[in-house]
Amino acid sequence: MDNKQRYEQYIKEFLQDGDESAADKYIDVNVVTHDGMPGQAPGLEGVKQTFKGLRSAFPDITVVVKDIISQNDKVVGRFVVNGTNTGSFMGMPATGKKFTYDEIVIVRFENGKIVEHWAEMDSLGMMQQLGVI
Repeated sequence: MDNKQRYEQYIKEFLQDGDESAADKYIDVNVVTHDGMPGQAPGLEGVKQTFKGLRSAFPDITVVVKDIISQNDKVVGRFVVNGTNTGSFMGMPATGKKFTYDEIVIVRFENGKIVEHWAEMDSLGMMQQLGVI
């Protein structure tokens, strides 16, 4: 399995299906998340905590793959993320509102696992859609 296939499986199992154990299969314990959520703990545990928090705040969250491009040890994904805010998020109470935003993610693989992660998303658009700013 090449890095692109690994990333596609990671997206399906962890991000789309919500299988937390998939993170252990595809993410290195010492992964460096360059653009993590405010206050995110380091490494794999920080990634798991972040996604647990997102799933709590947005239980219907979906990640739709638009493109995946792979070159050498890096894989780039372009996604559309949707959800409804029914739980607290980053200390803010639930709004009950829906959101949609675009996201581009770059990951670097080493020995078959993600060791670095960069993400660019429309945070401002998301917060405006949720009505918090």
